[in-house]
Amino acid sequence: MNLVNSLKKVSDKMKRRGSKYLIKEINEKLILRTIYNNRKIDRASIAKKTGLSPAAVTKITAELISQGMVLEAGSAKSSGGRKPILLSLNPQYGQFLGVKIGVGYIELVITDFTGKMLENQRCETEVSDPASIIDVIKRCWGECSAKRNGQLLGIGVAVSGVVDSKEGIVRDSFLLGWRDVHIAEMLKKAFGCEVLVMNDVDSFAMSHLWLGKAGEYSNAVVITLGVGIGGALIIDGKIHTAKGGVGEIGHMTVVKDGATCTCGSKGCLEAEASFGALVKKVAVSTKNMHLKELYKSVKQSESSEIEYLREAKALDQKTFMRVFGEYAQLVGIAMKNIINMLAPDYLLIGGEALEFRDHFLNESIQFAVKNAFGRLGDNVVFEVDGLGEESWALGSVYNLMDEKLFRVSQK
Repeated sequence: MNLVNSLKKVSDKMKRRGSKYLIKEINEKLILRTIYNNRKIDRASIAKKTGLSPAAVTKITAELISQGMVLEAGSAKSSGGRKPILLSLNPQYGQFLGVKIGVGYIELVITDFTGKMLENQRCETEVSDPASIIDVIKRCWGECSAKRNGQLLGIGVAVSGVVDSKEGIVRDSFLLGWRDVHIAEMLKKAFGCEVLVMNDVDSFAMSHLWLGKAGEYSNAVVITLGVGIGGALIIDGKIHTAKGGVGEIGHMTVVKDGATCTCGSKGCLEAEASFGALVKKVAVSTKNMHLKELYKSVKQSESSEIEYLREAKALDQKTFMRVFGEYAQLVGIAMKNIINMLAPDYLLIGGEALEFRDHFLNESIQFAVKNAFGRLGDNVVFEVDGLGEESWALGSVYNLMDEKLFRVSQK
């Protein structure tokens, strides 16, 4: 409801300026957001919650109904007189496509107009150049059955690295080897619709703002562990992005003169504790010849690296446990640094590494709490992701909905 109050303030400000067109846009988005928040709501209640006049609500909702964005969805109980008609967003008005561009795969989700997921599909790929990735997205989209049921309203894209969401450009994605890639422009040309691009961990965090508990805390931090290591910062219910590089915890230095990272620095957390780093540590340390031979065929992809770690756990538990013991401490150091710098109320852990949580997570949290400055760690609420893999792509859809349906520029 913070956004509704914000829009009301903007509406009041613009009324003073006298811009009829902008006032109309603000009021439409205010009403759409109010309907979304309440799922089903009558016109009188909309007027009460938004502060708009009943006549304005009636006029605007009539236009939204005629456009197909809103529909009448039954009636509420009456306290006397006519039963009030309930309004809701029309789920069949159109669809949104969410895309997570990962290392070795593309994850697609299709939602209806309300953000409800209709279908998701994962496509493995060995290509990483932007043009080929666009082709994979088009192919995966073509294989989805849900797309036949409505027009495509927009595409949300989640991708690793430093992302300029305003311009739709991936400035630096070391995992993908991308630099200044105009991915939004490429997708607009391929699909002919609006495209919004954001950092993948920010997208993951957005899902938890909409569907999880992250929005219940004033300050929250999200960290993700797996093929890459990333983070997102949430302040007062909003993701803090600055210039697109906030939350790059994978590139904090944890080992002096350590392994060379994809970013060019040495001793980064990602260089020491990504899946690729763990796989290499196992292969170097193990005496199991099958694991040494298998290492030669490991590819830089989530599925390949995680399968190797599963094999290591089964075939050489001693080496596996030693490597993950070191991993637990490195992750604990990162968490400690986050607590000391940001003092979050809530710290959410996600990513593929949670498959092995029994071998590192409790130790990491205990290290962080014990070694954090003073008592900063004592009241942090730690939680692990419970939304699933599709949340990485879904967050980009929610951000797109927020941007296009509900948000008005306050400039």
